[in-house]
Amino acid sequence: MIPDESLPPMAAGSGRAEVIVDEAPMSGRFNMAMDAAMLELGATRDVSVIRIYRWCEPTVSVGYFQGAGVQHESPFPGLPTVRRLSGGGAILHDLEITYSCTLPASHPVRQDPSELYGIIHRSLIKLLQECGAKCLLRSDFDASQAAKLREGQESGNENARPSVEPFLCFLRSNPNDIVHESGTKIVGSAQRRRKGITLQHGSILLSASNVCPTVEGIQQLSQEFDVAQFYTGLPGGIAASIEREWTIRPYSDLERSISSEFLSNPA
Repeated sequence: MIPDESLPPMAAGSGRAEVIVDEAPMSGRFNMAMDAAMLELGATRDVSVIRIYRWCEPTVSVGYFQGAGVQHESPFPGLPTVRRLSGGGAILHDLEITYSCTLPASHPVRQDPSELYGIIHRSLIKLLQECGAKCLLRSDFDASQAAKLREGQESGNENARPSVEPFLCFLRSNPNDIVHESGTKIVGSAQRRRKGITLQHGSILLSASNVCPTVEGIQQLSQEFDVAQFYTGLPGGIAASIEREWTIRPYSDLERSISSEFLSNPA
């Protein structure tokens, strides 16, 4: 176990997190089924569980609350499509790293689950900056842009929200997003809460997909970004932000069994 004595009290839960790192990219159906298993098992645990995973092929995930017909609106009709447990817009998963974090009902963040966005995103910003990516929260970026407008340094409002939300999550704007210093979104997260359990997962856009090259990733925006350093530091970066001790482990037999049930009987 790796202690973190500097952790702020508000982020301290049971004191322990378990981290699972998928070494091989997996299918969208597997990834979503395993997240569903983690949420299901959350009611039986007093530890936080974090997954770090990737995708074996370009896949579209749609938000839990998006309508049944949203798949027909997709500009990527030939790609596999899965439904996420969390809300938000559709995501094209390809050249990215995804995390999911399941907190038990005993975790103090349960009192205000929205705090979890800031806790995890600030830890990601710190790690991204250490690895060469210049980034900040969308709320901080918007505040700096507003200050420039007040000072008369810029004109117009290029970051105004469109009247109709774009199909893709990474073209939408939320104060909790992580953006490059240019304002381009590079990390977005969403949550699902059930019976006091909080599941948050987020996409970290490493590079533009050949399927949608206009949505740039960190490597296009920050040429000096060290992907290997980021991948190595990611498990501990997230785990230490929410618990005082953490350890890495493989999937349990029970997790694999329950995820297989979700695979066989998707919602």
